Amino acid sequence: MNRLWIVRLSLGLVLLVSVVSLVPFSISAQDSRDNRPLGDSGLPLPRFVSVNKSEANMRRGPGEDYPLLFQYQRRGLPLEIIAEYGQWRQVRDHEGSEGWMHARLLRGNRTVMLRQAANALILRQRPDMGAGVVALGQSGAIGRLEDCEGDWCEIDLGGHEGWVQRDMLWGVYRFEFNE
Repeated sequence: MNRLWIVRLSLGLVLLVSVVSLVPFSISAQDSRDNRPLGDSGLPLPRFVSVNKSEANMRRGPGEDYPLLFQYQRRGLPLEIIAEYGQWRQVRDHEGSEGWMHARLLRGNRTVMLRQAANALILRQRPDMGAGVVALGQSGAIGRLEDCEGDWCEIDLGGHEGWVQRDMLWGVYRFEFNE
């Protein structure tokens, strides 16, 4: 009888530990704000970040032994993290190129790139097509993302703060900042 009681208690404890260990995983497996899955870092995937160094290597795989695909030489360039493996981040750039970069080469500061356009893009005083012009921005220019409201985002472009239509920016999702 004593032995049977110990076996049942042991099985009960194993079951309890198994259930308890699953609870934190199920709670943290998604970002509660927008239901995106979380990566190894505990941050949502996908997400936008920016290049932290003036020279940052992109590799074919998650490690320094993988071949170098190319080197970004533009600090602040927005990139999209689409996967994580330890300290390595699989990223996608504005042209659709994908590769792996070490986390130390990236930072969470949000930047955006002005999309390709036939003419200079207008930064406006308010999120309204009739608002006054603050500055003009060229395609490919990088600005700091400040905020978004509906179809407009406020950016700082070379010290000029203004509003640009969201679809003219690469580096921000449609669902972000919409509360």
